[in-house]
Amino acid sequence: MGQRARRRLSAALAAALMALMLSPQIGTLSRLPDRMVLDAGSVTVIPVSAAVRAETSCEGGAITQVETEPGSAGGALRLTAGDDGEGELTFRLLGLVPLRTVKLSVQPQRRLVPGGQSVGVAMRTGGVVVVGNSDLGKVASPARLAGLKSGDVIQSVDGAAVTGAEQLSEALADGGPARLSVLRDGGVVECDVTPALDDRDGQYRLGAWVRDSTAGVGTLTFYDPQTGRFGALGHAITDVDTGVLMPVGEGGIYRNRVVSVTPSREGSPGELTGDFLGETEALGTVDMNTEYGIFGRAEQPLEGGLYAEGLPVATREQVHTGAATLLTTVDGGAAREYDCEIVRLSGANESAARAMVIRVTDPELLAVTGGIVQGMSGSPLIQDGRIVGAVTHVMVNDPAMGYGIMVETMLETCGEER
Repeated sequence: MGQRARRRLSAALAAALMALMLSPQIGTLSRLPDRMVLDAGSVTVIPVSAAVRAETSCEGGAITQVETEPGSAGGALRLTAGDDGEGELTFRLLGLVPLRTVKLSVQPQRRLVPGGQSVGVAMRTGGVVVVGNSDLGKVASPARLAGLKSGDVIQSVDGAAVTGAEQLSEALADGGPARLSVLRDGGVVECDVTPALDDRDGQYRLGAWVRDSTAGVGTLTFYDPQTGRFGALGHAITDVDTGVLMPVGEGGIYRNRVVSVTPSREGSPGELTGDFLGETEALGTVDMNTEYGIFGRAEQPLEGGLYAEGLPVATREQVHTGAATLLTTVDGGAAREYDCEIVRLSGANESAARAMVIRVTDPELLAVTGGIVQGMSGSPLIQDGRIVGAVTHVMVNDPAMGYGIMVETMLETCGEER
């Protein structure tokens, strides 16, 4: 074979290899997580190129069978999970070039009771949130002079914990210099401040507007009857003025009755109005307020719903585009199930709180709410008989559309991962 022929053959082989590397099935491998959790006895199908070979190295019979299925798009890898166990799955191009290694964990199938019930949330902060600074008549704000900013959370005064605005005022009442411990941007800073006398009432003040509590309406996502833990909202409770995540001091969820619905319209998200402030018995205590929802422990079983026996928890790999349902409450009655569609799954670099894009397709729900409204956050999403996630946000310009979070993300966040 001449040199020119060899160059042509090399170029052709390189082009073929490049085409393989750019194929959708190879791209699928790059989107796989570093660790896959599989239900014992389940079957997982991964689209792969016919040129990709896979091999497993597992302990305890974690994977009982690995099969390659032919298909019009190039084929698929079919994994059959056995009993509990750990292992690895390695993909190789043409059986030679390593492409990706994924850790495998096979665990007993977990079940959660999906919610959908409307709940009221009342919470006192762990510390007080600075909303803004204010001069005391003609006297400059001591808070501003000390460098306090909107969104700061004052946690203590001279080492003594602060749990509310009244306690903060009492700690500064003598007018002496004080050292504040402040939570800011995930870290703690110290601020020295000297309160000023307010001539209008003769009280020493910090010269700051603060907030120490919040209340609102959301939707219960899940209840775990084995641990008593619950999750709701799918996103954080933040201060309405500063956007800061409200630290939890103490809080609870309460039975809520939806009394009215303001439908969403393009450019204007609607909301559910509820009545729960007269409730004296908490359904559960809130001990975590996170980017991916609020979590806590139920004071009583939260099993009154459409799926009282619970549903299996979907892994990320089991969630797909297509038909689904959501459970929510939009009137004074119980939670109901409505049709929706998962139209897109987000990439690895996108926010976990927006892991999927959903569209409400149920005519009845659209007629009542216009799509997704405030207060529906946390409504569980069901697909293929599994709980897959929860509604988190509405798309303001198209309220029939919204975002969802994976239930696995919520479980990992609250320390309940499988």
